Order: sequence, then C-alpha cells, then structure tokens
Amino acid sequence: MTAERLSCDVAVVGAGPAGLAAASAAATAGASVICLDAFGQPGGQYAMQPTQAGSAFAETSAVLSGQDAAQQAAAAGAKILCGAEVFWGAPVPGGFCLSVNRQGSALAVEARAVVVAAGAMERPLPFPGWTLPGVIGAGAAQRMLKTGSGALPMTGSTVLAGSGPFLLAVAQSFARAGQPLDHFVEMQRPSLTGLTGLFMRHPDRVFEAMRLGRDLRGTGATRHFGHIVTRAIGRDRVEAVEIAPLDGSGRPDMSRTTRIERVGTLAVGYGFQPVIDLTTALGAAHDFDAALGGWHCRADDDGATTIPNLWAAGETLGIGGAAPAQLSGRIAGGAAAAALGFPADDTAEPRKRVRRARAFAAGLAALFPMPRHLPLELPDDELICRCEDIRAGDIATAIAEGAHESFAVKTWTRAGMGPCQGRICGAGVAAALARAGIPSETASYNRAHLPLRPVPLPLVRDAMEAQNQMETRA
Repeated sequence: MTAERLSCDVAVVGAGPAGLAAASAAATAGASVICLDAFGQPGGQYAMQPTQAGSAFAETSAVLSGQDAAQQAAAAGAKILCGAEVFWGAPVPGGFCLSVNRQGSALAVEARAVVVAAGAMERPLPFPGWTLPGVIGAGAAQRMLKTGSGALPMTGSTVLAGSGPFLLAVAQSFARAGQPLDHFVEMQRPSLTGLTGLFMRHPDRVFEAMRLGRDLRGTGATRHFGHIVTRAIGRDRVEAVEIAPLDGSGRPDMSRTTRIERVGTLAVGYGFQPVIDLTTALGAAHDFDAALGGWHCRADDDGATTIPNLWAAGETLGIGGAAPAQLSGRIAGGAAAAALGFPADDTAEPRKRVRRARAFAAGLAALFPMPRHLPLELPDDELICRCEDIRAGDIATAIAEGAHESFAVKTWTRAGMGPCQGRICGAGVAAALARAGIPSETASYNRAHLPLRPVPLPLVRDAMEAQNQMETRA
C-alpha cells in the first residue's frame, strides 16, 4: 500500500476557530488550501459539534459559529479533511510534506506553506490518586457533555475542580446539559477589585461573565473557593475526594481538609497549554510565558515563525481564547497566501482587535495564574508518566542527581518517551523541576519526534516513502 498524495499552496493544521479562519483567508486570496483536522467534524474544542440528535448544545452560539466558519472556508474553496491526524511534518524542496493518518490510511500532503493552528490541550497536574478511573480532565468532561447524550458515564456525585475561567465554562456545560454538578472547587480567590477593573476595561465581556456566574449558581453546586483537591480516594475507581483550603503561602492547609464522599466523577482542570509538537518538530523557535500557558511558538504579528513559509495561529501562539484565535488565523492565513504571491488583505483592523482580545486574556491570566509548581507533596510511588510507569520518586532522584532540564529528566528516567510524548506527564515534570528551584524557562521543553501521535507502523512506512520521494526528486 502506498500513501495517497495531495498538493496545495497552503496547508492548515487544525480546523478550530484559528484554522478555519486561516483556511478561509488563504483560499479567499486565491491560494489552494487543504485544512486537516483529527476530529470527525470541524470546529475544534470551542465549537465542537454535537453528535447526538436533539442535543441541548445544537443551537449554541459556539456550535453555530463553528458551522458558519466551516461553510465560509469551504465556500472560499478550502478543502477540509476531517479524521485526518498529522503525525509528522518535514521540509521538502519547495515547501513541506505533512504525513497524515486519515482514518487508517496514509496521506502525504505537500504544501508550499503551512499554517499550524493546532490549538491547546489541558495541563494535567498530578496529585495523589489522579490516575484512578473516574478522574478525568475538565475538558474531557465538557467534550462528553457536548458531543454525547449529556450524561457522564459514572454514577455518584460529580466534583469539578482546578483553576481558571474555563472551569466556569465547563460548569455552564453541566447546566445546559442538565447534568448534576455537586461540588465546584476553585483554587483561586480572584480579587473583586481586579475583576471590576478588568471588566471596566472590557465592558463588552461583562454579560458573558454574568452568564457564566449565573449558570454556575444554577447547577446548585456547593462552591469551595480558595481550595484544592489534595487526594482522590478509592480502590478500583474514585470513591471520595479530599480538598483543603490554601494558606497564605499558596499551600494546602492539611489540618483543615474536607472529605467529599460517594464521588463518581472528579473532573480536574488547571488551564491549557499550547499544542506545539508540530512546530517543535519543524524546528521553529519557542518562548515561555506563564500568562500564555507556558511554551508557545514564536511568531511575528503576521504569524510568521522563525522557519520560512511556516506560520502559526491561535493557541499555538499562546492561550487567549476563541476570539483572538480566530483573528490570528485570519491574519496568518492571509499572510501565508501573500508570501506566495497572492493578493494581500488589509490586516490593520484584525491586528487591533487581536491585541485587545489578548489584553483581556492576559488580564484573566493575571487573576487566575497557572500553578508553576506542584502545590502539594507527592508520595514517591505516585505515577507521573503513565506510558513508561515513571513515579514521582524516580523524577525526584533524577533531579537530585543533576537532571535540571526537561530533556535531561526524559533521558534519565524515560518520562515523556511513551506514546503521548510528554503531553500528559510534561506539566508534572516541569512542576517538579520548578519545585526544585528550576523554573520552566530554564528547564525548557522536549522537541517532538516521529510519530507525533500513535499510528500503525505500515502507515508510517508509506508516508515516509512519499516524503522521501519528495525530498529526492530532481
């Protein structure tokens, strides 16, 4: 079997708000465009499309905006391929070759320019019991609610915990789905003065914030602000959750713990981190900014990275939300097409709007700062890297013996060498390094390797053969 081969002027990776906007802008300029997305329908996490008939989310503004964006991109001439997961990318003469797993078949996409709009993923931070069945990410809970029947699979009480505005959006999803939410545990106690000042600067966001607060109250959940989950407890699955208030130093006061019994689902989220595996694989430079979710791809105002004809948009440039993602996608898609000789669009107004949207996101990040280190001690036998069965004690030993970078911990312990390539354990390793006095800026990040995602070996072989033919042609 050989890989199917497609070619285009601009390939866009990701069909969320940023990717669809980039595809639409590039196609409108006259470029041939292929937009690739791993999920079954375009829209991304923000505008994910329900899969059940009669879903309570079918008419939400986010879902409708995703449909409109996909229709606009298709109408402009972009070819949107869903169920197409990019598992490698490499430069070839005249551009790039993207290796794709398209529903079990190998696909090689040759493009003169690439826009990476890969989005973001949750930042999993380990705590005792975090690997028990029934403990899931807050984003996973929202995906189940939005794309499924509206019910989570576990029985018992539901606890939503972590930190950041996204928790409110998940609580809103519980309310819309009619799914019980019993406890809401927020790590931060945001300043009323800070919130007031932020919304005075951005009055257009007030009603959205009011709706989120109203929907949280509508769930009837018991709210625990300034608290953190310290343990998930159970034998074969989560049965109880222990929480504790944070003291003045930001550490849990273990003398004041509360135990929540008969828990069926614990959904935990500490914000998002940019998905940068493809941009690291292609050799682009990256920077660290905690307010932007950590390591993100470096780019200029047009989205141009440090690699010629490689562009980035949306959350790959840093966490900011759907509004700046869509705007940056429009800018990057148009700029990528213009760099290939197609007519350039005026981006002065989108740039102005994206700066304002990112200013709001930065204000929220200041009120809900992401945890930079593990806020509580982990037992040595607590699992950190599930793929390679690496424990907290293994990582602590490696750091004590001189592994003072993420890559060093990886080579010392194999944490991050499994199928997820550190997407799950990377935040925990970085937090352990930070707790040992090594900040993320110093610890750096791990560059992704082939394959970016688990893929059958025959598909890798077929895609690599196609790439080799592109590299060696006259």
